Amino acid sequence: DLQAQDRAHRIGQVNEVRVLRLMTVNSVEEKILAAARYKLNVDEKVIQAGMFNNKSTGNERKQFLQQILLQETEEGDEEEDEVPDDEIINQMIARSEDEYNLFNRMDRERRHAEARMPNRKPRLLEMSELPAWLTKDPKELEKTILDQETLDLFGRGTRQRKEVDYSDSLTDKEWLRSSCF
Repeated sequence: DLQAQDRAHRIGQVNEVRVLRLMTVNSVEEKILAAARYKLNVDEKVIQAGMFNNKSTGNERKQFLQQILLQETEEGDEEEDEVPDDEIINQMIARSEDEYNLFNRMDRERRHAEARMPNRKPRLLEMSELPAWLTKDPKELEKTILDQETLDLFGRGTRQRKEVDYSDSLTDKEWLRSSCF
C-alpha cells in the first residue's frame, strides 16, 4: 500500500492518494497485510529507533523508542477491545446522510419488533451461555495459560515412587528356603 502511494507520487501525483483495501476475514490478503504491518513495526522500533545517523545520542534514541512503545500501548487498548454498536456500524457503512438515516430507522424498527416478541431469544450470546474459561478474570486466565505452557514445556515432573524397604530381614536359611520353591 505504501509502495502504491509512493509510486503515484513519483509519477507526478500531487493530490492526496487514497489506497482502498478490500479484504475478507481469514483471507490471504489479511495475512499478507498483517505480515507487512509487523515488518513496518519492527522497522520502526529497530532501525528508526536506532537512529543510525551518527548525530543522535543514546538519550534521544531511548526517548524515541519509549515514545513508539507508549503509542503502541495506547493504540492496542482502543482497537480490539471495543465492539461497535449499531450506530457506529451504520456510520461506517453509510455512503450518505440519507443512507445513515435509513439504517438507523431500520434498526429502530427491528428493536420495536423484537420488543413485541416476549419469548424471543437474544441476538447474541448471554454471559450464562459462555463456557467457564471465557468468563474468568483475564489475569487468572493468563495465569492458567502460563501454568499450562509450563506444564507442556517441562512435563508433569517426576512420578511418585513407592517406598521400598531394602533391609534384609530374612536369615540366609529362610532366604534359601523361599527361593528354592
